[in-house]
Amino acid sequence: MSGSVTRTLRDSRPLIHEGGRTCAGLSWQALEWLEDRVAPGMRTLETGAGLSTVVFAASGARHTAVTPEAREEAAVRAVCRGLGIAEEGLDFVIGRSEEVLPGLSESRLDLVLVDGAHGFPYAILDWWQLARRLRLGGTMLLDDAYLPPVLAILDGLRGVPSWRVEGAIGDRTVLVRKLADELPPGVWPGGPFGGRQSFRYLPVRRRLVASTRHRMLSTRFGELAAGARRTLRSRRRS
Repeated sequence: MSGSVTRTLRDSRPLIHEGGRTCAGLSWQALEWLEDRVAPGMRTLETGAGLSTVVFAASGARHTAVTPEAREEAAVRAVCRGLGIAEEGLDFVIGRSEEVLPGLSESRLDLVLVDGAHGFPYAILDWWQLARRLRLGGTMLLDDAYLPPVLAILDGLRGVPSWRVEGAIGDRTVLVRKLADELPPGVWPGGPFGGRQSFRYLPVRRRLVASTRHRMLSTRFGELAAGARRTLRSRRRS
């Protein structure tokens, strides 16, 4: 089709979700970003399906959408046909992403969009499965980044040198880039003492005591003091 597919979708607002009752998905700003940057022949994948799937198809990508809802495939394909968008490069895999992704053969993907189930731990599982299938320098979009499971991914990636959090597209979608084929470190940044840590699972009084003790030990002075106490106790025993 000629002209902006995002603008056309914004004007028509096709009812794709909930059995044809609602129009929902990425923000218009994020859809425009996809339309501007996805090029013909790019290998792309998303968890979830909707307006973004239409934009991927219109951009000429070799695109796979993973969704548990067969009705969404039918609705997306109907929108594509109505707008004259070719469907040859568009593929759907019907199933839950946590069950489907481990068995997919796709690799060296240029861009992936995580926008499927948002409850814990599904977005994290989607990231884990898609991260190793993304090519070096490839882009991952994380939608609804204000939700705790998605925010947990971003908090973790900020301390990982093999990924770079590049910024937000609008208010809800965050772009991250893969810089190396490496697993995240097995130790939380800062070791057992440093980094962002919380004792909020404890009752309030115990939380305050544990937090204070932790802060004291997490400083260089605290580590030296703890070492001096261990040395003193060892000398007393001898």
